[in-house]
Amino acid sequence: MKNLLKLTQIAGISLMSVGLVNAQTFLDLETNAVSENLSSYLKSADDGWFAYSIPAAAGTHSMCCYNQGEKAACDLTKKQYGFGSSSDSLYTDNIHVFVHLDNGGIKRVMPMGDHCQVKAKGLTVDWLTDVSNNESINWLKHEASQNAHDSNNSLYVLSLHQGDAAPEALVDLAADNAGEYSEQAVFWLGQRQSDGYEYLAELYDSLPVGEVRRKLNFALSQNKTKDSVALLKGIALEDRDSEQQADAIFWLSQTDGVTDLPEFLIELMSTTESDEVQEKAIFSLSQIQTSEANQELAKLVKDHKDAEVREKSLFWLAQNSPERARVAAMDLLKTSSRESEQENAVFVLSQLPSEQSSAALFSVIKGDYNRNIKKKALFWLSQSDNEDTISQLEKLL
Repeated sequence: MKNLLKLTQIAGISLMSVGLVNAQTFLDLETNAVSENLSSYLKSADDGWFAYSIPAAAGTHSMCCYNQGEKAACDLTKKQYGFGSSSDSLYTDNIHVFVHLDNGGIKRVMPMGDHCQVKAKGLTVDWLTDVSNNESINWLKHEASQNAHDSNNSLYVLSLHQGDAAPEALVDLAADNAGEYSEQAVFWLGQRQSDGYEYLAELYDSLPVGEVRRKLNFALSQNKTKDSVALLKGIALEDRDSEQQADAIFWLSQTDGVTDLPEFLIELMSTTESDEVQEKAIFSLSQIQTSEANQELAKLVKDHKDAEVREKSLFWLAQNSPERARVAAMDLLKTSSRESEQENAVFVLSQLPSEQSSAALFSVIKGDYNRNIKKKALFWLSQSDNEDTISQLEKLL
């Protein structure tokens, strides 16, 4: 990239950018223009700030700082800030990478978009005018591998670069299977909506079972393409790692646009023998919070052969649909021969909204149930602070 950003000095105090394509960026800082290899510069540079610009990946929203009191602005003199972009941000053609060297190391790497105002009154920023896309990627890749926690955001900035070299670098870092920076490389691949899926699929086939491979589930849920959802379903159905399989089920429930999810989860429960997968599928059904999902939970309470599945389904049904849970619990009391299941049904009734709970528990006390179940219902009624419930208890006793 050659001379994309031209700077004009004004009385040695401030600079304004001109000639920046589609730019609204204004630099309020002193600057020294530097034309030098990026790696060479880093080896010899003193502490301070330097910056360069490279083309942004397609569909990149303009990034900027948060909570600085002004809209779309970054002040380099501030010590504490967050930065990023949102789906409401304008698209940017370029990434302006600001790097802070401190005590001989990289303290912070900050990407800013074309629509971000940059301020740094009193600071000097060395501007590198001939940094290529590949040179930036190679430097950031090396920096990320040396910084396990990626506390300076080098992986985030790498993920914003244009072209195939950026996701390929992230794949290499993920393939290291080296802990946190590999896990974060997987995450940032998921943020590349235009081309992230094919690289995530490649990693799914090549990574060994373990934490880095499991991070693919969340990355796929964030990628949000049809192919990503299809792969996530495949993992949920038949992955050889039961922990990854269960985690995939959870992230499916958090992914928008999976219209057939209740049916998919019910089918999954009919084919798996894993308790962990069963439990996660029930929880995922509860997270959908639609009438269809609640109906499926009620069916599990009524018809599933496993008592533990019925118990968990009833618990989550009560959180989403108290009236359905009341009906299901009363049916269980009549049909189940397991005292522990009957006791759980009474407990669920006790957790319903006050009026529903009291009416149901009184019907248990007055109904044709064994003495122990009636005692449980009486116990839960005695915990109520509702005046009407207390009055009815006094009359009953």
